[in-house]
Amino acid sequence: MFVYGRGVFIALLIASVVSSVSLRAQTVGDASGHWDGAIHAPQMEVPIAIDFAKNAEGALVGAFDNLAQGVRDFPLSNITVDGTSVTFEIKATGGGKFHSTLGADGKSMRGTFSMTGPDAQPLELPFELTRTGDASIEAAPRSASITKSLEGNWSGTLEVEGTQKQIGLKLENHADGTATGSLVSEGTEIPIARITQAAVHVTLDVKSIGGTFAGALDAGGTELVGKWTQGPFVAPLTFRRVLAKSDSSTLVERWAKAVGGLEKIAAIRSMYREASITVGGFEGTIRVWRTPDGKYRKEEQVATFSAIEIFDGTNGTLQQGEAPTRAMAGGELARARSTAFANSGAMFFVFFPERRRGAIALEGDKTIVLKPEGGIDWRVTLDGETSLPKTMTHQQNDRTITVTFAAYETVDGVTLEKEIHRSTGDPRFDAVIRFTKTAINPPLDAALFSIDAASLE
Repeated sequence: MFVYGRGVFIALLIASVVSSVSLRAQTVGDASGHWDGAIHAPQMEVPIAIDFAKNAEGALVGAFDNLAQGVRDFPLSNITVDGTSVTFEIKATGGGKFHSTLGADGKSMRGTFSMTGPDAQPLELPFELTRTGDASIEAAPRSASITKSLEGNWSGTLEVEGTQKQIGLKLENHADGTATGSLVSEGTEIPIARITQAAVHVTLDVKSIGGTFAGALDAGGTELVGKWTQGPFVAPLTFRRVLAKSDSSTLVERWAKAVGGLEKIAAIRSMYREASITVGGFEGTIRVWRTPDGKYRKEEQVATFSAIEIFDGTNGTLQQGEAPTRAMAGGELARARSTAFANSGAMFFVFFPERRRGAIALEGDKTIVLKPEGGIDWRVTLDGETSLPKTMTHQQNDRTITVTFAAYETVDGVTLEKEIHRSTGDPRFDAVIRFTKTAINPPLDAALFSIDAASLE
């Protein structure tokens, strides 16, 4: 998944392989050693090399080289030796499985390499190997120690030929003052050869596939923003910190208990709220319909200003005053994707990870960062005594918008904000919103969230 190109072998190899391999049986044959050979593809030979050796537990492990593709010491998976039969696998997009037989002299191995061809059809190619010496498998590389802010598990998305690939990153310090790391994708893992950190700047050298990530840690320590480079292939890649259960569960559990418990929240299918709003000396009203999966409709009227904002979970539209309805795009659409989980709606995003599209991260011991996919970050800071949201902040252009939860009320056993104060950094646009009516699970007409296709054109 990580490598560029469309060759007959390893079309897109950035995903790594499972680092732990198994030896089901080794009754007669001995595959250990260094093997050189080639895969015989139509009109070309693909030179390869294989190393097999036993690890400390006595299991057979292996590494694969295809220097023409910039692949070196790539871990092999699912190695099985049974008599003279030897099978092993390159477990990655563009990889495949080797089925081979050891020669009677113990110095030759030949068989077929099975893979998916460029036309998505199964393809089998003959290969042969010759044992040329002892195995040479490098130990897991170690780098100088990294800062605590960089340690841990991260997750990112890389776009390869129009397909989104989920990439994991693991970084760890050790007692001897060294650090190790690996990239993870499609359930497979490959070590990082060198980790270099200079303040917030980080470079990850993944030697075995000829790839490099270069990025910088954001101020909150929750994102590692950069790009992946591999030969001529260059693409943006942002890793977001993945919360360990032990880190996040306490905060989330306290919050869930404070608002009425997960069962109560899980039973919510819809919500309707009305509020008064005071902004810039003017009075007005707000009406909001929302669903837990992120759909919402907001109608606002303040003095002569009016607006209707609709988000159907994917697209959004905005109508202001008598102007025609227009489609949201760019930063406006990103904001709508997050507004779907603003204020009390944040609990739908945080409490049910199986539902959400996006991730959460921790900042300190009281703040949870909501990161909706394609949206902008909401930072929710919980009150140390009540475990209810105290503030919620986000960036809007060059301004920091802060919502302060001034009062709460309980409706049908669910604790929701009663009064909020919204600060924009400019007192002329600061607002006080007081909720006057709340209905949980009212019947909602699907037309409330319907978007006219013509408005998206």
